[in-house]
Amino acid sequence: MCGKIYVFLPNILIMGATIVKMDKGGRIHIPTSLKDDLGPRFIITRLGDKLILTSIPEDPVQDLEEIGKSIPDKTIKELRKEILEEAYNDIR
Repeated sequence: MCGKIYVFLPNILIMGATIVKMDKGGRIHIPTSLKDDLGPRFIITRLGDKLILTSIPEDPVQDLEEIGKSIPDKTIKELRKEILEEAYNDIR
């Protein structure tokens, strides 16, 4: 499955978030429980003063094939609308 996204925000604790510190070498220790669930590889994206860690699947093509099997017979516009609504509901 596609990777889960964890957002680390300064001074805000998100339910289920883990507080981590950067060492002098600039490394961030990812807790074993997260590595076990998400794998060892991540993309780090900077969004202003935030870091977004996105796990990279072991076989992205296979993951996309699995996702494709589950997509209902809808237009891209309908899918986009549903995704945006779900994302909006998740942040409320």
